[in-house]
Amino acid sequence: VIDEAELNDLAKIVRGDRKSIDVAMDVLRANKFPGVIDLVAATLDEKQKLATLAILCDIAMSDGILAGEEKAILQLYMDKFAIPESKLQPIIDAIAIKNDFSIFS
Repeated sequence: VIDEAELNDLAKIVRGDRKSIDVAMDVLRANKFPGVIDLVAATLDEKQKLATLAILCDIAMSDGILAGEEKAILQLYMDKFAIPESKLQPIIDAIAIKNDFSIFS
């Protein structure tokens, strides 16, 4: 399930080109998850894969934590992209700090 706020975050990747988001959603619907990750992995270069994981982490951790299904989905992407957790961990740590609004309470 992708809500409107998440779609807006994804739209940043394509600089607001809603048609590109619509095409991506059509591809997602036509290719069952998690198989669609193979298509994504085959399309992106290494920098794009890392950036994609960072964006997905930011979306998944909007509440400040990464757990459950969100963590499992990110693990699928990490595995398909062949990016070790050690490379992604600093990004996860930074996003956790960025999204921890409890420190301002």
